[in-house]
Amino acid sequence: MNSDNDTLVAADDLTAYCVAMLVKLGVPSDEALLITDQLVEADLSGVHSHGVVRFPIYIRRLEVGIFNARPHITIVRQTRTTAVMDGDNGMGQLVCRRAMELAIAKGAEGDPAWVAVRNSNHNGAEGYFAQMALAHDMIGFCFTVGGINHVAPWGGAEAMLGNNPFAVAFPAGEELPVILDMACSPAARGKVNVAAARGEPIPEGWCTDSEGRPTTDPYEALKGFVLPIAGAKGYALTTTIGMLSTMLSGGAFGRDVTHLYDDFKRPQNIGHLVGVLPIAPFVEVDEFKRRMDKGIRDIKGVRRRPDVAEIFLPGEREQRLLIERRKSGIPLAGGTIDELQAVGAGYGVSLRLAADARQGACSDCGE
Repeated sequence: MNSDNDTLVAADDLTAYCVAMLVKLGVPSDEALLITDQLVEADLSGVHSHGVVRFPIYIRRLEVGIFNARPHITIVRQTRTTAVMDGDNGMGQLVCRRAMELAIAKGAEGDPAWVAVRNSNHNGAEGYFAQMALAHDMIGFCFTVGGINHVAPWGGAEAMLGNNPFAVAFPAGEELPVILDMACSPAARGKVNVAAARGEPIPEGWCTDSEGRPTTDPYEALKGFVLPIAGAKGYALTTTIGMLSTMLSGGAFGRDVTHLYDDFKRPQNIGHLVGVLPIAPFVEVDEFKRRMDKGIRDIKGVRRRPDVAEIFLPGEREQRLLIERRKSGIPLAGGTIDELQAVGAGYGVSLRLAADARQGACSDCGE
């Protein structure tokens, strides 16, 4: 969902801005780069709902100390193929990355491996972590509980569940990998934030207002509920993902989840569950990838409706867009850019826009 009013920003410039801001708030520079890489990749892939539109609230939570800028991430319980990790209230992008690295290491001998996480925070797009497994010839999984309760139990009139997202990533051979990354609603709440930043309506069927009435007004939607996909089935799915993400580790669930944007006193204790399924114990890796390529080509080769130019696999459009935007730049909403510039102004950090002829990405990046 792009707008004619968007402004292009180069990925390197956006990275430099975010890293500089995180370092100002006490995040070590190497960890700031890891956190930023996930955020910028979301925007490169067109997943603006989990990109830098979230950055101002992250900065706010670092400022008040409700995020730990220098977490001591620990393993509190483990076996050869499982672990429980405590994120020490660190930023979710960093904590979840460490958890997936541990799962991959545990799966290196060929066994499925799972790491449950507690005391983390909002971790952005799940597909980023699931696809970390691909380079190791593994299928990757990532589940998380959302950082805001804005889904009502089916038949209820009170939001008590997050729009809990999950991702599964499958490696392929010559074709692009298949990466499912979805929440349990027609659209993530972050897309409502993006629409509000652009001053644009949202499609029907995404949200209700605070009284439960359908709305296309993004500002009213942010006060209301996110609708689950497929009615009761979507509610059941988000409940299941939430339980997988929290019950094994002790992460917060249901009423215990505090609000990412409104509660600046209590840590969220966000839970994740990441896992890997090595391919080699089941089938030769080359054979698996050959079969994946055939399956992908079979799907893309089906007879299409007259109004459809191409069939896409999950994650395909995002991967293509990432390649394109690394060259052309990232279109960001005016409201998002205004927020980033306002946040950075207090720290002497500015975001360079693609149309800006000044040298250097920001005033505090050493460029």
